[in-house]
Amino acid sequence: MQKEIFLQLVEKLEDHCQIVSVGSEIDYRRLIAQRSVNQVHYFHPLDSGAAQEFDKMWSEVISQSGGVVKNMTLPVMFGRTIEVPESCNGVARFSFDYLCGRAVGAADYIAIANNFHTVFISHIPVMSMRIRDKARRFITLIDELYNRHCRLFCSAACSIDDLFQGTEEGTLFDLERQVISSTSVFTVFWEFSFQFETEMEGSKLRRDVLAEGSVTSSDASSGIISLLSAEEEMFAFRRAASRLIEMQTPLYLDGVRHLHPSFQCERIFLENDGSRNLQSEI
Repeated sequence: MQKEIFLQLVEKLEDHCQIVSVGSEIDYRRLIAQRSVNQVHYFHPLDSGAAQEFDKMWSEVISQSGGVVKNMTLPVMFGRTIEVPESCNGVARFSFDYLCGRAVGAADYIAIANNFHTVFISHIPVMSMRIRDKARRFITLIDELYNRHCRLFCSAACSIDDLFQGTEEGTLFDLERQVISSTSVFTVFWEFSFQFETEMEGSKLRRDVLAEGSVTSSDASSGIISLLSAEEEMFAFRRAASRLIEMQTPLYLDGVRHLHPSFQCERIFLENDGSRNLQSEI
């Protein structure tokens, strides 16, 4: 890269363009939610009142879909399938334990998100260390539903902001405690980690070398990796909560009919059908 030319370009961009910082701590999803009148798609706590409202919403959506609720088998990949206990014309209903308490993964969630524009999930608990694996699956599920712009209805034990805060059993994970306990690990890491790189190891990404444990002691390596994964996990939890909030806003919900894969396929089919009819008339 021609550094001088690139720096001149940057200077021109700064002179003629508005600079927008993307490193802001503002959660714009929450900001949009605060400035709009959100529809109630998230029902809590898990009491009789919230359960009735959740079931009422399910009945209304099913009535609008004009179909019959039935069980179906959904193909996933490589011959694998997942059973959908209740489904009707692009709408599906599951319990939290059914989706997150079993050996279910991202491929299953992608299949669900691609085939159902509206998903109901009931009995979502407060996440704690006791169900950490379920929490991770739930985050993956939310990511896939969000990425494919699904409409989501939830019944949960608490508000979205309290969902990942933990219970009396302990928080989902304590990043501050891990930082303190890993201080010695960081000292070892920075002082010794890359002093013994071989030529072959030097050509790899440092993250790969560290993950292999070939640079420093296994205890130090595992400690650093654990700390990094904890930070990533905290980010994922915060992002999931933020996405759950956005998924209730009018701006997001208005986009479901335009952005969900099933509606896109339907629109393409109608456009192609219209083109064929026009060509036949000509």
